[in-house]
Amino acid sequence: MKKALSLFLTLLFMSIDAFGDAPYEYHVGRGIADITGPAFGIQLWGFGREDQISEGIHIRQKARAFIIADAQLKKRLVFVSADIGSIEHHITLEVLSRLKTRYRDQYQIDNVIISATHTHAAPTGYWHSRTDLALDGGFYPEHFNNIVDGIVESIDQAHKDLEPGNIYINRGRVENAGINRSLIAYQQNPESERAQYADSIDKDMTLLKFVDQSGDIGLLNWLPVHPTSMTFFNRLISGDNKGYASLSVERQKGVTYEQENDFVAAFAQSNPGDVTPNLNLNNTGPGEDDFDSTKIIGERQVAVALALFNNASELLKGRIDHRQIYVDLSHFEVTGKYSGQGTQHTCPSAYGYSFAGGSSEDGGGHFLFKEGMTEQSLFLDFLIKLIVGPPKSTEAVRRCQSPKAILFETGSGNPPLQSQIRSVTVARIGQLAILALPAEVTTMAGRRLRQTVKAQLGDWATDVVLAGYSNGYAGYVTTPEEYDLQQYEAGHTLHGRWTLPAYQQVAAELATSLQQQTILTSSLAYDDWRGKSSMLRLHDASLDRMNEGANLDLPLPLEQKIYTRGDRVTTRFYSGNPTAHYNRDAYFMSVEMLQGDRWVKVSDDHDWSTKIRWVKAKKSNALIAHLSWGTAEDTRLGQYRMKHTGLVTLSDGSTKALTTTSDTFTIR
Repeated sequence: MKKALSLFLTLLFMSIDAFGDAPYEYHVGRGIADITGPAFGIQLWGFGREDQISEGIHIRQKARAFIIADAQLKKRLVFVSADIGSIEHHITLEVLSRLKTRYRDQYQIDNVIISATHTHAAPTGYWHSRTDLALDGGFYPEHFNNIVDGIVESIDQAHKDLEPGNIYINRGRVENAGINRSLIAYQQNPESERAQYADSIDKDMTLLKFVDQSGDIGLLNWLPVHPTSMTFFNRLISGDNKGYASLSVERQKGVTYEQENDFVAAFAQSNPGDVTPNLNLNNTGPGEDDFDSTKIIGERQVAVALALFNNASELLKGRIDHRQIYVDLSHFEVTGKYSGQGTQHTCPSAYGYSFAGGSSEDGGGHFLFKEGMTEQSLFLDFLIKLIVGPPKSTEAVRRCQSPKAILFETGSGNPPLQSQIRSVTVARIGQLAILALPAEVTTMAGRRLRQTVKAQLGDWATDVVLAGYSNGYAGYVTTPEEYDLQQYEAGHTLHGRWTLPAYQQVAAELATSLQQQTILTSSLAYDDWRGKSSMLRLHDASLDRMNEGANLDLPLPLEQKIYTRGDRVTTRFYSGNPTAHYNRDAYFMSVEMLQGDRWVKVSDDHDWSTKIRWVKAKKSNALIAHLSWGTAEDTRLGQYRMKHTGLVTLSDGSTKALTTTSDTFTIR
């Protein structure tokens, strides 16, 4: 009875004090679900290095969803920020297929935006590859399905959570969270254009604060910075600086990730194509190591986000609306209005030599290639032919992609090695417009795109944000001027020099339709590759098979039993292969404190303070799990233990649950 009375009074005073006499503007809902990838033995996404194989988990991957609907629940928009490297479009298609079975036509391609944070410290292998070359490490159906399951779960939570509520918008600058890693290319843009901006990167964070009848329920913000604080030397799964930021805020808000999640904090991605967090510009910094740098860049985002959240007072008001279209960028006609040089065309997708050279400021690529390469090499072409087979490049594509020196083509076959069809969305929430693109957009390219969208909209559009890595992945987007220099970003601009003007033209068409309330249709459909890709096995079934009589329930001895605050505690256990028993909701470690006569969990493998790493035993097929916990200066003194859970495969092929507890150790 007291709880019911308290809830009634809370709702009464919230409606009076927080919102005055005005009704709620929208219905809002939020959700969060786990999408952590295979923790051992799988190549990590992003750097394209076959030697960067997952060994464990630092922080878990999450999908964070928000649904915003108008007061009548007639129009709605879904935005999901997922802690993965990219949203391959088949993820979007499969999410929509599964939502349709639950909600019929409420969620479709035009009102669902799924955006990747673009962490490079997460497993690969979820693209529907059309070639054994496997541009994303092959295709593991279990991994793909677990990502989709988690995204659907987060949206389902948000749908069930829909309640009358309001959204506040705020804006601020984040200093020292990134630097332009391709300044030489940025400087190719007209001096008069560069003079309009104080910085060579965008430092503006746009933040939304979600409030319903229960109080604060979430935040969503956009800031462009690459999640590459964890470099290619890293082997642990991590959401990188944006994952850290989300985790930090959610933990501060009391989120346990075990029960109903009362608060969701999404640090979404924008246009960081040429923005690195490695402030030293040599794949390091600003911290002492990758973990320190990730935390520092994450904390700088958190500090601004919380200040904006706490001071947000401007309500979003107005309609919810959206427009989406598919475009074929293999040969898209760009008018002179957007090219500035008469009618031009985009090209079938192709990677350049400078793509293979990598971004030298973020670690570089293959030693045979470097940024700025614009001349074809007979020697390199011969080596490429030996590796990937006869070249599919044509003289027409070479001319179209000029001055790019072509490493290999992916858009010329039938079918092409990559889809040439891209999804673009422009959506509206009150006075905010969102441009969702399936690409990594550089700083100046993003500025031009936002200006293009804003120019087509009415005075109601006070803010335009660019949500990159959304509903697909189509490489980079540079300005034509940047493209000519063929730095890494230009070598990875798949559709040639006129890629940006093409996106501007499409975005303008969508924004105009949104503004004029016209219907925008297209007969173009995505070339769905589900069910056609070659499938790989996720694990080697022979690994980690152990005898029934093995001492699986016994931990290995502690290196020491007494620690002081600030120490890192490490324990070791015989373990099973987590990839052989892959489940996105499988948790592997916890830290417990003795409180009275009960052991109480104080940390687990969600937390920044914990790490778990699997290492092959030297004299057997067994795996040893190394669990570590970093204590802090304010860690409570007392007795602790660590617990390891999982599954192990026995020698007869059967599976056994594993729960092992370490000896007790003391913090004093």
